[in-house]
Amino acid sequence: MDVILRLLLLMATSVTGQLQDIAAECRSQPTDLVFLLDSSGSEGKANFKIQLQFITSIADKFHIGPDAVQVSVVTFSTDVHNAFWLDQYENKTAVIDAINSTKYITGNTATDKGLEFALNESFTTTHGGRNDSNKILIVLTDGRSTQSTNTAEAANKIHNTNIRVIAIGIGDNISPSELDTIATDDKHVYRVANFTGLASIEKEVSQKTCTTQGLLCKSTPADILFLLDASASEGTNNFDKQLNFIKNFTKDFNIGPDAVQIALATFSTTTMSEFWFSDYDNSTDLMNAIDKVKYRTGNTHTEIALKFAQTAFTAANGARNNSNHLIIILTDGQSSEKTQTKAAANSIHNAGTQVIAIGIGNSVDQQEIKDIASGDGDQNAFAVANFDALHTIEKEIQTQTCKTQTACSSRPADVVFLLDTSSSEGSDNFKKQLDFVNNFARELDIGPNNVQLSVVTFATNVKNEFWLNNFNSKADLLNAVQKVQYRPGLTETGKGLEFVGANSFLPQHGGRPDAQQVVIVVTDGESRQKSVTASEAEKLHKSGIKVISVGIGARIDNGELTALASNPSFVFKVSDFDALQKIETDIRETTCKAPQTACKSDPADILFLLDSSSSEGSINFKKQLDFVSNFVDGFDIGPDNVKIGVVTFSTAVHNRFFLNDYNSKAALKAAITSIPYTGGTTDTGDGLEFIRTNSLSAAHGARANARQVVIVMTDGQSQNILSTKEQGKLLHDRGVKVIAVGIGTGIRPRELNSIASDKQHVFMVAGFDALHTIEKELQQKSCNKLVCASSAADIVFVLDSSVSEGPTNFNKQVTFVQNFVDQFDVSSTAVQFSIVVFSTAVYSQFDLDKYASKAALLAAIKNVKYHSGVTYTDKALRYVHKKTLTTAHGARPSAAKIVIVITDGQSTNRSITIRQANILHKAGVEVMAVGIGIGVNHQELAHIASDAKHVFSVTNFDALKTIQNELQQTTCAVQGTAIPATTKPGPCPVSEKADVIFLLDDSGSEGALNFQKELDFVSKFVNDFDIGPDHMQFGAIRFSTSASLVFDLNTHTTKASLQMAVASISYTGGTTYTDKALALARGTGFTSTHGARPGAKRYVIVITDGESVSPTQTLKAATNLKNDGVSVITIGVGTQVRQSELDGMATDKTHVFTVKDFNVLQTIHKEVQKKTCTDSGLVLTTTMP
Repeated sequence: MDVILRLLLLMATSVTGQLQDIAAECRSQPTDLVFLLDSSGSEGKANFKIQLQFITSIADKFHIGPDAVQVSVVTFSTDVHNAFWLDQYENKTAVIDAINSTKYITGNTATDKGLEFALNESFTTTHGGRNDSNKILIVLTDGRSTQSTNTAEAANKIHNTNIRVIAIGIGDNISPSELDTIATDDKHVYRVANFTGLASIEKEVSQKTCTTQGLLCKSTPADILFLLDASASEGTNNFDKQLNFIKNFTKDFNIGPDAVQIALATFSTTTMSEFWFSDYDNSTDLMNAIDKVKYRTGNTHTEIALKFAQTAFTAANGARNNSNHLIIILTDGQSSEKTQTKAAANSIHNAGTQVIAIGIGNSVDQQEIKDIASGDGDQNAFAVANFDALHTIEKEIQTQTCKTQTACSSRPADVVFLLDTSSSEGSDNFKKQLDFVNNFARELDIGPNNVQLSVVTFATNVKNEFWLNNFNSKADLLNAVQKVQYRPGLTETGKGLEFVGANSFLPQHGGRPDAQQVVIVVTDGESRQKSVTASEAEKLHKSGIKVISVGIGARIDNGELTALASNPSFVFKVSDFDALQKIETDIRETTCKAPQTACKSDPADILFLLDSSSSEGSINFKKQLDFVSNFVDGFDIGPDNVKIGVVTFSTAVHNRFFLNDYNSKAALKAAITSIPYTGGTTDTGDGLEFIRTNSLSAAHGARANARQVVIVMTDGQSQNILSTKEQGKLLHDRGVKVIAVGIGTGIRPRELNSIASDKQHVFMVAGFDALHTIEKELQQKSCNKLVCASSAADIVFVLDSSVSEGPTNFNKQVTFVQNFVDQFDVSSTAVQFSIVVFSTAVYSQFDLDKYASKAALLAAIKNVKYHSGVTYTDKALRYVHKKTLTTAHGARPSAAKIVIVITDGQSTNRSITIRQANILHKAGVEVMAVGIGIGVNHQELAHIASDAKHVFSVTNFDALKTIQNELQQTTCAVQGTAIPATTKPGPCPVSEKADVIFLLDDSGSEGALNFQKELDFVSKFVNDFDIGPDHMQFGAIRFSTSASLVFDLNTHTTKASLQMAVASISYTGGTTYTDKALALARGTGFTSTHGARPGAKRYVIVITDGESVSPTQTLKAATNLKNDGVSVITIGVGTQVRQSELDGMATDKTHVFTVKDFNVLQTIHKEVQKKTCTDSGLVLTTTMP
């Protein structure tokens, strides 16, 4: 008895172990599972038997039955043999017996026939296929198919359905690329060494079978409106079945403001809105809301429901500009007004909104259902026998919903295919490209209000096959594609891109201003002129055209494909032409997907300053709000992502909401649409001041780690031009990026330039209706982390290529340069780059004006080669001065000149290197020196660089990336203050005297690191002056809880001594008693005992990051100083300073400077220098080299 019990327990444990291989909920999940088994002669009967054992083990892990898993087996060799259908056996015992009875029928390997049979027969409802089930095909083979092309075509047909394919290759005679083509993707491919190896993948294949695909579009932003028939013919019970259908439909989607939103309306005699898109931002609340919808009897006025839907997709109702818009209408009868219903449906179709129509029962008019549905009606029109049958089409409707979201439904699209027809392809492969284009187009709505398609071919020459507006019907378009001729030749990709950019999107050829513009480049090789190709691609990118690149085969250049594409995610590669069909859906989705802002999730504080003056009027003001709402759609809104604030201005300034008022996109958009119009005069300066002093404070949500962007929109000129200019500059000084948008003819371009950070941040449109044309470009401008990204500069990288580096480390330098360059706008009017490599000799890689596009430049940088040798830094610096930075080599007289030297060692001729560096300095060239590793000479680096702040050091080549941001910001600081090379700012005239005392905040809020940056600022400030008893004298007072005189005005009579003393000031910490420092400067610092000179101009420069403990005493002490004739300059750092206190301490508002943090402090030293000189009636001198 004990033996029997132990045996039963062992058997139970074995079964339990098998079942535990897969999740419990999966074992009974409705799945149609078809095994397609190779039965060719290469296998043999014994191995075929092992295949049967393998699939028996898999089937044994599932619950078999009509409401659970169904299994079918098909074998193929020369012909196809169906062993049994899906619905033939309803329990596990019968299925396993049938598997074991499957006959081995030898022959050839006609894999293509097996795949065609599975698609056309095995999964059909006639043979047991179910609409609501998962569908999986598992293919096992030990060899290559007899007809590989046919096999690829059959597999691609299956991939265009919802059938998932797992491919298992056995032994050495298989074709890996063919397995890849057969399988759904590379995660569905398995290989084993022999048939006995099948057992080793049994568990993994079972789990892969169990893994549900899920809805591909479950998180894709979509606004879905359900229109539910609530007429008398339904009744309460059937109406509730409609609600259950909606609940089951929506439960598989992610609900939320950045994913899927649902709205619902019922219709009968009238139409009633039940809830809007933004009302519910999670699935639980949505389900509860659906349950509360009431049945309302009446007549079937479908036309009223469709007219209602025409105005449903607005921002006020929570609809989003960048989401797909879809209507799903359910009805059990015919409309009371058929003509009006059809007209209303056509209006919706023309607006680009997709419609899925579901007819229930036998009282519907099937033609009316097709008329209501989008497209030709067959794809988006559904019919069920009764309300109970709705559940049978749930998955089908979900699938179709996903398809409509790839059908460019949210925005019309103009798509140009640029097809390679070079000799390397051959006519057969070119034909496969055309099949790919046709399959791509079949799933789209073709027409003047939806998708338009053009084809351009290129080889040695370019030929336009047909324009975007040549064909308005899908049938005509597909026919035209098939007639495109193959014309062999060379691969002139650049010519093709140039033609498309200049011609394909013109209005006369069908280009539409409101359509997304897309170019899909399909090629099997490298272009003949890579630099031209990269340059032409960059032009397309800059014009807002989305470029998708498709590379076929092994001869493509991955770098070129990346340069072609607008985004790395727009690059696709396939092993051969047969595999094109496999990426068709992905290409279509990428084509139709609304453009995403590159920095959509990066922390940014964006403030809109909106003109609300009388010249606008309420209608145009509303268009501004719509623009802002659409702009917001391009970003992820949240406390750790992008935050938005809005301020309006006219006669008065009105804060509409601060940065920290709304943390969800739905709430934010609702707040935007609710902003009222006021009217009044145009006081732009007051608006800018409010943003600087209030909106950008920490108390109102501004963050130290976030980009700060202000977007000013106005249709006129400000009342006070000088105030507006001054307030714009104060924002610039804080490191805030300011973008100015002028609307209409009443603006003043010069004023817009003074408001914006630079001319590249100025936008002008003809009117309010044209605002949408700059939306994407404005979003991208908001993304650029560098304010100076477009400021004119000629930048030369001088790269050490000596033997101490080696090729691996040299390539790390090259990668660093690529990443650095990628943050700038490259063009003949913005930033130009050159690279000079040096070792024993100098190797100029390219001149400054060689590349006018970023893509071409990055491709050229990638090809910079290593040249081993000795470290002759002096030769490189001389070459840069004599050759690179001359107009003959592309240098521009008005551009800032910057040289960045990167080296890992000491120069061979140190004295000559220093001499050559000094020549560059005197010529007005800013030189930065980057030392890598322990072999550098830091003193030499200091001599090479323009000043101490232009010296950077890292421990090794991998650490270069840690200084990229700092080096870029230093470059920006140079661009912002540089004057044309051949002149260089000098000190105030030597005949003048000034006594300057720095009051340095070293309170606890700063910390040692920021205090050091304060000292760096002082060191950089004094570096440009002549120091001594007949020139400039500097003293320093440190203050926190107490104030102390660090050194007197006459303590240091040389620049070296002074800078060493500044560097030696220690940090103490404490509270902020600014008044004590001011009093100490007056009572002690400016006395003759401590070095003050009669007749010398006297200055106090206060640097602080916070509010003083005693504001009244502080202002009193500052007033005493000013009454003594001392000029007071105040510098506020960060968001904790009080602006009114800075203003009160300073001589006047022109003596006040603010920056957003200590990193930006370095960028204003020249402005502060100018203030000390101009107060004395002097100007900064310039010296010729």
